[in-house]
Amino acid sequence: MRKLFNLSAIEESLKGFQRVFPEINDRLAIRREELTDAMISQIVDAYEFLNSLLRKDMDLFTPAGLHALLEMNHIVLCGTDKQIRAQYYFHLEETRQSFLRQIRPIKDWVLRKRKESDPYHLATGFYSRMLSRPQLFLEGNHRTGNVILNYLLISKRSAPYIVCDYNARGYFDISGDIKFTENGNYLDTALRMPGHRSRFRTFLKSQVREQYLNDTE
Repeated sequence: MRKLFNLSAIEESLKGFQRVFPEINDRLAIRREELTDAMISQIVDAYEFLNSLLRKDMDLFTPAGLHALLEMNHIVLCGTDKQIRAQYYFHLEETRQSFLRQIRPIKDWVLRKRKESDPYHLATGFYSRMLSRPQLFLEGNHRTGNVILNYLLISKRSAPYIVCDYNARGYFDISGDIKFTENGNYLDTALRMPGHRSRFRTFLKSQVREQYLNDTE
């Protein structure tokens, strides 16, 4: 039985988080931009697009799948409307160039590790590599990264993690620590990143929920 994302449950959770976001934002170590209705709609659109890929059994870390990874970031940022896409053409093209420069070591790590890794190690390894500096995308790395790490989680038979009112603060605080750590062969990475990854892996394992999945043939 294939698992697909429960779009209505994801949207409900995100809207619940949106209602309490100002209070949570005041307590974050690093404040975040406002979560708008448009952002929520575009995140749900990204999960709908991911469901279409899961129905096709597409591997997102193959050459063909990498185009889909980039498209998920485009959807998160601009949605699917062609006229809006046209307005942001140059920004999306710049995003594509940045993605092509950054994706190879991340993809290679996932391909090496996904058979032997548990779901939380795999998702954390991907997320920390795409979110730390230099980031994989020009914008929307948290939102897009959460969608893709959930693809990796369910590919290893774990439930996904969706931001909600009671777990957002922990997610954003750990993500902030990862975001401002250098990726690659740096002393900063060697000293700080293992601790960030350990915290995030433990966090994911405790916060995944089956309610965000549906069974389908």
